[in-house]
Amino acid sequence: MKQYLGFAKRFSLLFTPLVATSVLFSLPSQAATFAFSDGDLSFTNFSGVLFTEFDSDNNAETEGITLGKDDFVELENNPVVDTTNFPQEVFTDVVSSVSGEGRNYTGFVKTDSEIIGNFDIGAGQTFAFNFSSFLNLGTEIDAPSAENAQANGDIAFSLFDTSDIPEQALPGFIANLLDNPSSININPFSFFSIVGNVTTVGDDFILTQNSQDINLSNNFKDVISGGNQEFANASFAGSFQRYFDNPANVTLIATRRSQARVTAPEPSTSLALLLFLALLAIANKGRLRENILGRSYEVKVIKLTVED
Repeated sequence: MKQYLGFAKRFSLLFTPLVATSVLFSLPSQAATFAFSDGDLSFTNFSGVLFTEFDSDNNAETEGITLGKDDFVELENNPVVDTTNFPQEVFTDVVSSVSGEGRNYTGFVKTDSEIIGNFDIGAGQTFAFNFSSFLNLGTEIDAPSAENAQANGDIAFSLFDTSDIPEQALPGFIANLLDNPSSININPFSFFSIVGNVTTVGDDFILTQNSQDINLSNNFKDVISGGNQEFANASFAGSFQRYFDNPANVTLIATRRSQARVTAPEPSTSLALLLFLALLAIANKGRLRENILGRSYEVKVIKLTVED
């Protein structure tokens, strides 16, 4: 054991100055970062429905960590889901943002919302509705070499013919979809989706997809990249309608997700700081054993997991 501690101490004394120098030169001066992800999906004017049942799920997560006395992180996360005004309107929206100031901090906000609608359609009926959606993303930093900000989001809905599912099995089927919307093993007969991302490393985009039976009356998207401010936004409106010769059961799955994150310094320099602290702890551990004589004590090892 003494041989191990002696090796550990020599290792730490050899590499600690190098790591400490790397950390000190990597730390930025006081700086500020900002990221936001806003989104909305709204359905209006449903028609052709004999009976409907909705269920929904709405989750939000926030996390802020500061390592210096002057560091500061501010978080905002307000997701909403409302299905009470059917058939006039069903919607989900979110305003998510995170900002940070200082030298060493991390801020993170995330939301996941789902709406599951199940509709009975009569024979000879036309099932129809209008929809609108927007996605608004942005990031801002002061020091590109030392800070990182990212925002992303996606909005989507799909329609499935679930006429073959027995009526008594529908409640369990819907409950399972709320837990895992992608678990459905039926191909949708209609769909629409928007996916967007902006980040200070330059991976900025807006991607959209829709089936041919989705009629778009508004189609706008724009991405502004480069510099210390980056933005992406999209706005869509349209309608869906389908005639059913025979009675049918249709399931709507709508999802809206958002995420925003700010970090200073960059993850690589944060890892260097943790490595420096770990090496310092190894050196001090041997020193404590030499200085404490005849005492009974307990040493607890704390494992740190670092995720980029």
